[in-house]
Formats: sequence, C-alpha cells, structure tokens
Amino acid sequence: MRSKKLIPVLLGADIGIYSIARSFFEKYKIKSKVFCKCTIWTINYSKIIDYQIIENFDQEILKILIKFGKKNHDSNLILMTTIEKYVDFIISNKKELEKYYIIPYIDDNIKQKINSKKKFYNICNNLNIDYPNTIIVNKENYKTININFEYPIICKTNNTTRYSQISFPLKKKVFKINSKEELNQILKQVYETTNYDDEFCIQEFVPGDDTAMYVLTCYCDKNHDVVFSGVGQILLEEKVPGGIGNYSVIINCENEKILSDAKKFLKHIKYVGFANFDIKYDARTQKYNFFEINLRLGRSNYYLTGSGYNYTQYIVSEYINNKSFNKEVIATNKILYSIVPFFIIKKYVKNKELILEAKKLKKKRKIIDPTLPMYDKSFKRWIYIKLARINQIIKYKKYYK
Repeated sequence: MRSKKLIPVLLGADIGIYSIARSFFEKYKIKSKVFCKCTIWTINYSKIIDYQIIENFDQEILKILIKFGKKNHDSNLILMTTIEKYVDFIISNKKELEKYYIIPYIDDNIKQKINSKKKFYNICNNLNIDYPNTIIVNKENYKTININFEYPIICKTNNTTRYSQISFPLKKKVFKINSKEELNQILKQVYETTNYDDEFCIQEFVPGDDTAMYVLTCYCDKNHDVVFSGVGQILLEEKVPGGIGNYSVIINCENEKILSDAKKFLKHIKYVGFANFDIKYDARTQKYNFFEINLRLGRSNYYLTGSGYNYTQYIVSEYINNKSFNKEVIATNKILYSIVPFFIIKKYVKNKELILEAKKLKKKRKIIDPTLPMYDKSFKRWIYIKLARINQIIKYKKYYK
C-alpha cells in the first residue's frame, strides 16, 4: 500500500458502482476510475470518480483495460463491478486481466458450476438448503409442461446474462403469472420472437410483501471461508418492470440461519470474493428460501459500509497486504439504507413495526443515502439527486400494487 498507488477500476455507472467508489474513498481517500457506456446521474459531477465513456463498450473494453493496466503497471489496480454481464466478462478474461489487475472473483471453472439458477438449486437441494419449488422449461417443452402448484406463480430466466441480450414487448426481470394463458403468452414471446435458447424457471410463489425479502453479502477469503458478512431486511424493492429485485430500502439485521446456509454453500463450491444472495421468508413453512447467488457485490452494497463495516478493507488486506483474517466479522450495526424520500417508506411499507424502527433510525440520524455524501456535494449533483428522488415518487405511484 505504501509503495504502490491504489486505484479501484470499476465497470458500469449505477448506484452500486458509485457505492463501491464511495467505500474506497472513505477508507483510503482515493478516486476510482470508472469505465462506462454512458454517464448517468449516479456518477455525474462526482469528485470521487474519474469516468471514461467508451463507445462500443462491449467490443472495446478488454483492449482499453489492458492499455490502462500497462500504463499504470506501477499501481495496485483492483477491478470490480456490480453488473452481471461485466462480472461474466471479468471472469471469462481473468487470465489475461490478472496480469495487470487484482481480480477478487472466482475462476471460470467454479462459475460453470453455478452459472444458472438450475445449477444453483441443484446444489441447494444436495445441501438441504431451502429454495422455492421449481420447474425448468425450455423451447421444446414449454407448451406442454405441467404446472403442479397453484397460481400465481413466478417465472424468471435461468440465465440472466443471456436474457439481458434479448428484447420483447412484455419483458420483465421477474414475472408474477396469474394463469396458464398468461404464462404461455410470455414464453411464446420469448421463444418465438427472440433468439433466447436457454431455460426458464417456473416457481411456486412464496407469499409475502417486500419485507419478507432479505439480502446477504459475504466475503470469502482464499481459503473459501466467510470472513465478513452482513444481512439486511428489505423494506421496499424497486417496482419498475426492469428493476424488480433491486432494493430501495434496507435495515441491517442478524439472521444465523441464512448465514449458516450460505456458508455451507460457499465452502462447498470453494468460493472466493464477494457473493450476494436473495432470500425470502415463507411464513407458512417458517423457512428462508434462497432465490439466487450473484457473483459480486449487490447494487445496494452501501448498506454495509454505511453501517460501519467498509468491505473494501478485506480486498486490500488479503490481495495487497497479504494478511490473513483471524476472526469472522458480521455487520450487526443497524442503519436505514434508503434511496427514496422517507414519506415513501411511510406510505408503502405495511409492516408497522418496521416503519416504527425506520422512524427511530431516522431520528437517530442513522439513515444513509449512498449517492450524496457531504464531501461529494455540488449544486449540479444535488439537482441530479433531487430529480432522481422525484422520479422515484413517480415510479412508485405508477407501479406499486
């Protein structure tokens, strides 16, 4: 650290990317280098980010990263992202990129074991980890498949990266389906109007509103042990069709069952780096159902740093300072992570106990907006943030049901 400059190199421009840059800045007082397709409100006019817009991003990014790596060969470059397709890119090109960058991600052979929801659920089944009842459909059998659980059901892609590359009129990240006819309509569009050739997961719907959802972030060291983790209970998800699964409001919490299951999974597959899990509690069975694993930090990762647990130190300690970890750290301090105005929480969260807890945290000034720290404040940036908040109000009014 003292002999070499540290430069975080980040791919993308969403809230998750800004949150990583903010975490590095708060721990090490350094700017992050961001490569992105376009600049958006999350990084515009930021003092802690040096961004570069790349035309033909997908075709040019490898060449540009290698060039940047050669130019800064005397620095410690840490390459990270919060975006699924860029994680795939980094892992696929890891052998070439790690000549220049620290790559805190799994190798491709580990990724191949868990690179679809089908494979994820198979491992969960073998390890006795709870997950929703699931049926896998494909282009050949989707018309004749027998659904053996009641509607409404959940329909979602088996391959997130492949799905992100297609477009069709009814496209959503996750579908809540109320009838066989509706299911057939969606799958027909996918398989007959696009070149999507992977599978879809048809799942039993786990009842409960947003507050039944949990997020877990873990960091595994090179020995595949979880040395840092943090659980958050969701108060609100985003509601736009393409944003379902992204979290707007989180309160940190402790949950030994969720964490023990995740540790078992990660140790089994010999994981390294950050992993992010989506989980939903089923009040009928009193079980925590694991939905998926993301091979990266989540978009809402600042719920950890904001509560006093800056995750960037684990990468620097292990990959740069060559330090091992003597004990496991669990993020237990409570904060209210929120990217929406507080009145939206009061209006749309139905759990009165969680609203009361949110009010108490707000009163204690333990409420964190990841996008606007005081040291990165300017009039132009403030305008962008305010417009984003207004947009959140519009989106919840339009899409919340």
